[in-house]
Amino acid sequence: MTTHDEFDDFDFTLPSDVEGERRAYRTSVPGLEASVAGKDGTFPVENVSAVGIAMHAPGHAFAEGEDLRVDLLIMGKPYITALPARVARLGEGGLVGCELASPDFWQEARLDKLVLEVQKRMIAQRKAESEKRDAQAAGQHRDGGAVPDASTDAPADAGGTTRFTVDSAAGTELDV
Repeated sequence: MTTHDEFDDFDFTLPSDVEGERRAYRTSVPGLEASVAGKDGTFPVENVSAVGIAMHAPGHAFAEGEDLRVDLLIMGKPYITALPARVARLGEGGLVGCELASPDFWQEARLDKLVLEVQKRMIAQRKAESEKRDAQAAGQHRDGGAVPDASTDAPADAGGTTRFTVDSAAGTELDV
């Protein structure tokens, strides 16, 4: 059996000590909320990544360095439960930035799946919009006519939302 010694020195780590530089892709998920153990109510999640979440919690007491247990809910249904997190920063308007603190394998896999699904849907949506613009431009050049108004044939869920289905922690699919 041979080994590939030329790959032994290859490093997949990313620099994370650079101030202001992101360590992971962040995205917004429609209907994503956080429920924090010991705190009343749920908090809308501004964005989520493989390494953290930012949630809106105006009027609630959080402290930098505070350890949390967070349930992520999609449309009110559990998607990831008991996610360990630590408050990393408190922002204006009650924005609470949390780093994930050693999620287990399944929590990490579900989080990765959620972020990846949103990325894939956004890419597909952008590609479809680009192809539609290209087709409209090609039609305009061919017959010299005006490009049709895109607002008349927009999908029913237009307006910045993307709909997709993810598996919840309870094993059911959730349409987001």
